[in-house]
Formats: sequence, structure tokens, C-alpha cells
Amino acid sequence: MRARLNARAGTCLLAMVLGVWSGGAWAGAPGARTVVTLAFDDGVEEQRQVLDMLSASGLKATFFIISGRVGQKGYMNLDDLRRMAAAGHDIGGHTLQHTDLVTLTPKNQRQEICEDRLRLLSWGFSPTALAFPFGSNDAEVNQTAAACGYNAARDVRGLVDTCGSCPTAETIPPLNPYEIRTASTVTRHDGLEQMQAWVTTAEAAGGGWVIVVFHFVDPNCNKRTYCVKPDVLREFMGWLSQRAPMGTEVRTMQEILGGAARPAVHPVSLPPTATLKNPSLEDDANADGVPDCWQLGPAHGSAVRAERSTDAHSGAWSYRLERVEASGGAASLQVLRDDGTCAPAVTPGSGSRVSVWYRSSTPLHLEAAVKGADGTWKVWNRGPSLPPAEAWTEASWELPIALPADAFELSVGVALEGVGWALVDDFGLADATAPAARLVLDAPTGGEDFVVGQDVEVRWSTLGEVRTLDVAYSTETSASWVPVATSVENTGHLIWRVPDAPSQEALLRVASTEDGTVSGMSAPFRILAGPPQPGIVETPPGKQPSEEVRGDGQATGESGGCGGCEGGGTGQLFLAVAGGLIALTRSRARRRQRKE
Repeated sequence: MRARLNARAGTCLLAMVLGVWSGGAWAGAPGARTVVTLAFDDGVEEQRQVLDMLSASGLKATFFIISGRVGQKGYMNLDDLRRMAAAGHDIGGHTLQHTDLVTLTPKNQRQEICEDRLRLLSWGFSPTALAFPFGSNDAEVNQTAAACGYNAARDVRGLVDTCGSCPTAETIPPLNPYEIRTASTVTRHDGLEQMQAWVTTAEAAGGGWVIVVFHFVDPNCNKRTYCVKPDVLREFMGWLSQRAPMGTEVRTMQEILGGAARPAVHPVSLPPTATLKNPSLEDDANADGVPDCWQLGPAHGSAVRAERSTDAHSGAWSYRLERVEASGGAASLQVLRDDGTCAPAVTPGSGSRVSVWYRSSTPLHLEAAVKGADGTWKVWNRGPSLPPAEAWTEASWELPIALPADAFELSVGVALEGVGWALVDDFGLADATAPAARLVLDAPTGGEDFVVGQDVEVRWSTLGEVRTLDVAYSTETSASWVPVATSVENTGHLIWRVPDAPSQEALLRVASTEDGTVSGMSAPFRILAGPPQPGIVETPPGKQPSEEVRGDGQATGESGGCGGCEGGGTGQLFLAVAGGLIALTRSRARRRQRKE
């Protein structure tokens, strides 16, 4: 017991040191409430049908993927995962090959965990949570999960269903973010009433976080222990969708945990680079379909396609990006935003020149992101629109402003602007002389939804001397620009009334009237013809979410043991005793089977 508690204390301290817990959407919400997370492990092909169920019930889920098995027989493929991500579901890691991590050497643990996350990142996902295969972990495994860049890790034990004196729900925030507690994995013996009981027991005890873990979804569960029938799952989802009046809602792991995805971490640490690695896109050592040291942009479902191509400018390979639908988001390829193994180290204040050879049927542009002192990556700037080209054409972009003062690493890449395809090859990165002046657009930051007729504050920062400037917008991803104001005094801000020009990818630009190369541009945002979509709530300026208040009856304690039961109050004690009888009955049927 003492060793287990010491291990928990160690990983909790590690989480605080790394600063990975930042609090999700629920961390600052007051009052006793119950939050349910639907977790689907392994990424088996039977889970494809779950997407339609979730859509019908209006719920979101978290899928923990064995990245080394994606596309293999019996498992979902990359397009399946992209459709899930595009629908708003959370993608987490479940290791490379679903190996019992405790039995591995530290080197092999790192390979299983780090390589798994590296692949998910290279495919354009943002995994922040890991699920331990078989619920097998110890202090060393927990620390490796943190070292590989995960913000949290999930167990399959620790709540009342797995021991009589365990708490009924995990706390928010979790007692240990690297050993998040759950009820037992759903088996074919667990009917609708049992799954509902996990939720109602937590509600009665004052709320908390209940994670329900599923594997196979099959009408015939006779040959599979860890299985739920589709009609039972559908009915459970429908029941959950009606629990909001009781203070119970369904959220993904990421919604509760919060925090940005940390940079990729390689299984084998390598010295930092000062140049682009694999610039001609030849190497793909892990055979994941993405060139080593590169990654795809955020996943947008089947509307974006990406693959290696033998139609190369030099060498054997180039990379082909295709955007099938205008509403599907931009297709992009970027230098892997990692811990410095692939992303080049840069000197703050210096300038850079990026180049690429391309063929395309649609306009595209070069872009750049930087990693700051806080270890997070931020989209920084983008180059001018490049025209379509039938033959291989070289394009370059001299970044119009010096690298920010807190920039330590740089990621460059290319993105398509319209529907069509592009082949890219032979990237280059060279030093360049930074200009004496620069403009940085601070707001909009990109990703916002603005409504026609809405007044929006445009803000920018200036370094150097820029007396007057021009402001313009584009609804064609920089193919053409419409003036907002010309030769206006550089005050750092103005109010822009959103025009009657609905667009999925609108941009704003500020540029020096005297020298148009000194300019700043926003990331794309949307212009809506009507009111914002339901569920989008803007926090008034200056108003902060209230502090987290735990519900009555929530207790803290040891995952997988008896911790968390003391000091819980009479109601909690009664539920713990009742839960113990339930757990004892279930344990006779389960015989403490290891989870899939």
C-alpha cells in the first residue's frame, strides 16, 4: 500500500512540474454534477457503427486507438478516424501494439507509448490522453506516459465496481491525471441496468466523473467477453442524452482535462537540428504513410486526402495533398511540431526564407508556426497565395517579419487554398535578413464565427515605424482582397463591421501603406449568414470562470485499492457498502479477468 501511494504521489508531482493539468471546460464549473465519458478502446472495425449512434443521440466520445493496427484487418482505417475527428470526437492513444507495458523494459515502454503518439500526431490528430492496455501500469509506466507528451492516462479500475470500498466516481480534476480511475470494462454480462447504475450511483453520491469503457459492439456477443450489443448501447446513449435536467452531461476526455497537445516526443532522443530533416520527403521509416519528420494538418474527415506519390521533382517520392470539398478544411503538410528532433532550432529576431517545389490544380501557400518558451506551438504567419502550376515550379517566401523574441523552434509547411490537388517536394529553409518594421495581427486570431453585421475589433502590434496602413478582408483565402480602410493612422486597432459575404475561410490583413510587404494576416475565420451555432458561448471580456467546487460526497483515494473512502460522509459510506456487495457479486462472474 505504501509503495502504491508513493508511486501515486510521484506521478501527481510530475504532472504539476510538467504543468500538464490546466483544467478543461468542466474544471471551473461550480456545483455538484456528474460527467460521463464514453470511451471506446482499440479502434476495432465494429466501432464504425458507433459514429451514427453518437450522431443520433447528440453525444461525443473518446476513441483510444492502437496506432500500429490502424488499417489492418479487423480495425478501422485512417479515413474512419478522420471522420470521427471531423465529427468532434476525441482521439486518444492506446499504444503502438497493445502490449502489457509493465512487462517491458523502459526502452520498449518508450517505443510503445512515444511512437504511438508520434503516429497519431503525424496523421493530424491531437492526442492528449493515453489508455493503458489491460489497465496495466505502475509508477515507471506513468512517468513514461508523461515523458512521451501525454497530458493524462486512463486506467480500467479504481471505482466502486472494481472494489467494495472504492469511490463511486473519479474527481474533477482527477486525483492523479496519470492514473484516471474508471469502472470495469463493459462485458457481455453487463446490461443496460448495470451501465445506468454506474451513473445513478455517482449522481446519488454527489457527482463526479464516470468513464464507461467499451470494446466490441456486436449483435452476437456470445464469443466475446468485452462486448456490448448495439441496441443496448443505443438505448444507453439515448438515456444519457436525457440526463441533463439531473445535472449529468456527457463530455470527452479532452473537454474535461483541457490543455493543449504537447509537442511530439520521439522514442529515441536525437540532438536538436538546425536544418530541415527529410526535406525531399524520401524517408518513411515507420511506414505510417507520412514522411518522417513531417505531419499532416488537422484532420477534416474524408474531404481531405493525403498520400505519397512517385511523381517526384527529385528522388523517388513527393507528397500529394487533395482537398475534395471546400467546407472540409485546408489540406496541409508541415514539419513535425516536436521536441526539437525534427523542428529546426532558430534564433529569435532573425529572418528565414522558405522554399518548395510544387505542381497543383489550385492555389496554395507556405506557412509557419513557432514553439515558444512555454513549450507550446502557435500558428504564426502565412505567405502569399501561389498560383496553380502544371509543371514543377519552385516557390519561395521570405518571412516578412523577424522571428518572435520567444521563438525557439520553427515549423514550416504548405496548405491548399481551394478544392483540388497539389504535389510538393524538396522543401528548403535558409536564413534571411529581417526587415526593420513588422506588423502582427493580434485579433482575430482565427477559428472564430462572426455574423454578418457584427462589429468586430481588429487589433495589431507594430515593431518599427509604420505611420499609415491599409486594412482589407478576403473571402477567397487571399485570392482577392476587399478594402476595409486605406491610409488610416496606425492606432493599433479599428472596428470592422462584418460584410454580407458568408464564407468558411475569411481572412483579414493589415499592411503598410508605404510598403505592402510589411503586413500581418489572420488565420482563417468564418462569416455566418445567421446567428452563431447553438452551444457556442462567448465569455464576456474580463469575466473568468469560477473556481471548481467539488460535489458533496466526492472523495479522493487510491486507484485500484480502497483509497478515497474515508471522510466521505454517511451517504458515501452507505453507497460504498452497497457498492461492495455489487462488486463482490460481479467479481464471482468476472474472476478478476484482465481487461482487453
